[in-house]
Amino acid sequence: MTDPLLEAGVARCRRAGLIVTRPESGAEPPGVARPEGIESPTDTRPFDPGRAAADVPPSVSAVLSSGRSVAIESIRDPDPTLVLSRLWNDRANDRAALFVAPDRETADWIETLLTPPVGVRAVDDEGRTFYAGPDRVSLSEGGYAAVPAGTELVWRESATAREPVGLAVEGGEGAGADVDHPVSASASEPWLTLRADGDVLARLDGVDALGCPSRERFPYAYQRDQDKQIRVVDFAGRPVQRYTGIGAMREGGFQPVPAPLVPEHMFDGAVDGWWAVLVGES
Repeated sequence: MTDPLLEAGVARCRRAGLIVTRPESGAEPPGVARPEGIESPTDTRPFDPGRAAADVPPSVSAVLSSGRSVAIESIRDPDPTLVLSRLWNDRANDRAALFVAPDRETADWIETLLTPPVGVRAVDDEGRTFYAGPDRVSLSEGGYAAVPAGTELVWRESATAREPVGLAVEGGEGAGADVDHPVSASASEPWLTLRADGDVLARLDGVDALGCPSRERFPYAYQRDQDKQIRVVDFAGRPVQRYTGIGAMREGGFQPVPAPLVPEHMFDGAVDGWWAVLVGES
């Protein structure tokens, strides 16, 4: 079945004088355009998460005349994970990305996502607010972080003084209490906080602390035991409940914590000049 968005991208690349191939491997984009007889320019710039916003998004003509190979990426559902992962894959393989959208609204959304600050939901004086990704937060003791179900979770940076963290428990301390286990973000790096309906549930020492934080940073944790059941424990490792699966765990009042999409953890190099958006016909 012909993809009209892909065909629109192919036609635009050919008008720019590029040679278009259709890779058969599912590991490659459905269309790749290459300039003939031109060596791809080298770009050794690092990714800069603090780069100021550009005045205008990159033009299709500029990307197609850059001398680089160009992946033709049709995008109907502009999910942040999909768009960012495709750009990451293309950039890592020395390809620019030509995103072909079905309408101007979708194109504007992609351009907003990829215009500095790249890949975040919002940015203010406190820092960035991140999109949730498909992965879960792995813990150093094993298993994954969990929080009470039924709340909207938001990962965001914060440079303000510490607020009370976690859930109130017997004895007056909560998960991630700063009394016994303080976090110590440097003055140049904001905290990374997990919020539920505005309340702080967890605080980490910046985005780099997402690698494998300790269980005590979160209200709850869960892991699958050898009998295939899900075991939920509190921040101190005390048993809470067992469930037959993730669905039952959610129904029982606990949800996994999604890891945020942190752009500097995805991109090794600068991405400005490596993408453009074309409005095609769906």
